[in-house]
Amino acid sequence: MAKTKNKRTRKIKNEQKANQKIQDINNSSITTPRTAKLVLLGFGIGPLLLMGVFLFANGFFNSP
Repeated sequence: MAKTKNKRTRKIKNEQKANQKIQDINNSSITTPRTAKLVLLGFGIGPLLLMGVFLFANGFFNSP
């Protein structure tokens, strides 16, 4: 009886450690609102800036 109880407690402890590791992994990759805003800003303004540089390089803004 003592051996089965020890096995059960070891199994429970191992499961708890595994669950804790999974929770630590999940918590480390939390997206904060600040990060989301920076990403949206980069993907929103970045292409506009690239188009402006492209047009400027091809003489679009030069007067005829």
